[in-house]
Amino acid sequence: MRLRIRFESAECEVELYEEWAPETVRAIADALPIKSTANRWGDEIYFTTQVAVEKEENSKDVVELGDVAYWIPGKAICLFFGKTPISDDKIRPASAVNVIGRIVNSMEGLKGVADGESVVVERA
Repeated sequence: MRLRIRFESAECEVELYEEWAPETVRAIADALPIKSTANRWGDEIYFTTQVAVEKEENSKDVVELGDVAYWIPGKAICLFFGKTPISDDKIRPASAVNVIGRIVNSMEGLKGVADGESVVVERA
């Protein structure tokens, strides 16, 4: 399933892989459209959702460039387009995340997204 994530200053498309995290992906799909506010943490954008998933699926504490994940403690979707403040030679989220998909287009515009921008997530 493809999603379009629109910020005030940029947008991206992501591909969600149900086989990686079936319950998490289904819960996000059922919650669409999602409206929230962007938060920056280094080269990660995350935003809270009404999605409440407790199960760890495809849970990782090191992610790849372009990964899209769900952070259980924050009920948040996370986009990783570079290093976070705790990264070393690998991209590290604040704590383990359920990796659910990948950003499929250019990530360059995400670098300009600021804290507090509105975000809308919908099917592409």
